[in-house]
Amino acid sequence: MNSTLKSMLIAAAAITSVSAFAQDKATLDLLVKKGLITAEERAKTLDEAAKARTASGLNKIFVKEDAIKRLTFAGRVQTQYESIGGTTTSNAGVETKALDLNNGFMRRLYLGFKADMGEGISAELVNNFADNTLDKAIFTADSPYGTFVLGYQKVQWGLEENTSSSKLLTIERSASNRFWNESAASTSSTGRLGFGARHTGLHYANKAVLDAAQTLEYGASVANAAQGQANNSGNDIGVFANLIYTYKISDTNKHSLGLNYGTQRDARTVAGTAIGPGVNNATISGFNPYIKSQFDKLIVQAEYISTTNEAVPGSTPNAVERKPEGYTILAAYKFTDQVEGVVRYSQLDTDGQGAAFGGLYRDAANITSSVYNKFDSVYVGVNYYFVDHNAKIMFGYENAKASGLTTLGGGVGGAGKADADIFRLQAQVLF
Repeated sequence: MNSTLKSMLIAAAAITSVSAFAQDKATLDLLVKKGLITAEERAKTLDEAAKARTASGLNKIFVKEDAIKRLTFAGRVQTQYESIGGTTTSNAGVETKALDLNNGFMRRLYLGFKADMGEGISAELVNNFADNTLDKAIFTADSPYGTFVLGYQKVQWGLEENTSSSKLLTIERSASNRFWNESAASTSSTGRLGFGARHTGLHYANKAVLDAAQTLEYGASVANAAQGQANNSGNDIGVFANLIYTYKISDTNKHSLGLNYGTQRDARTVAGTAIGPGVNNATISGFNPYIKSQFDKLIVQAEYISTTNEAVPGSTPNAVERKPEGYTILAAYKFTDQVEGVVRYSQLDTDGQGAAFGGLYRDAANITSSVYNKFDSVYVGVNYYFVDHNAKIMFGYENAKASGLTTLGGGVGGAGKADADIFRLQAQVLF
């Protein structure tokens, strides 16, 4: 077993013991106060409990447990099966069928801990053991002026991106979302910008209650320009901010309008792929307006993303200024408390920036190694809820297309095309 995973599982067992010990102590204090037991009997019981914990070794894990008011352990398990097939069409119109991909794997395996110290102070650590990546590591301070977070978490960019993977109505996020938010990686193969998602820095959030039905949420982040928790930003920072207005008539009739803003130095550092740090420090900045409404059993949401990617003469692909834009529209309807139908349309125009097919449609790299300018897809799915999002099965089909063959260094080229049929099945359990 992975050593880190083993340690976290041991800690999870310890949490149960610590929580029980704290509850027992509070119960004994109450019994002494009520005169049902003596102080000596209380002390003897606690001493025996402490000896038991020492014998088990749990005292070595939580030496200062008395400083922690509450400990929470949580997990997320997503098991996925995918079947991907498709074709490519050359500039000469020759169609070639790609090798089919059939694959079962653990999509996510999250384990997390949150320690509440009281007075609005807490710390949280979440790791994804499916691919051994850190999901969140933060120190949080709640105050009358809002919530301040120091550490590694998602910034305010993208409605889809900032919807937890446990609450997504589609199995995977759209190509438009992935273009801006997924890691730019260390090669030229993806074309993704690595703009939003997880950054290390200072994050702020607050909520104003306007009246019984209306609220206004707002926040900002000042963080490393580069994604990730390591020291890899090239001394540059990114600034993100958001504003959300919500009108809530009831729990099943509510409507939100949101706007995200972001600006940063491009964080990719590999020659030939970067428009930023370590190469030319070009700036990416833009807006992300969105809407999300629920009308009883119907959910409708849409978002638009657009950035200006600064021109840097002599660079690839940004010898000229690029203004990629994309949008996503989704509708979901619950036919029963357990059965939900979902449709989504997504479109992306990279404005010559270019992106790889497999970089935007997860695991579809077998379809083509070419880089394209435009992408669009239609997703149709059915979700079955056993216990809301805590236990559900999702089935989805996505028809994905790409056109406008390009290269990261040469701009838009001929009429090369690619398309894929993507089937996915995913089971989820939260605990």
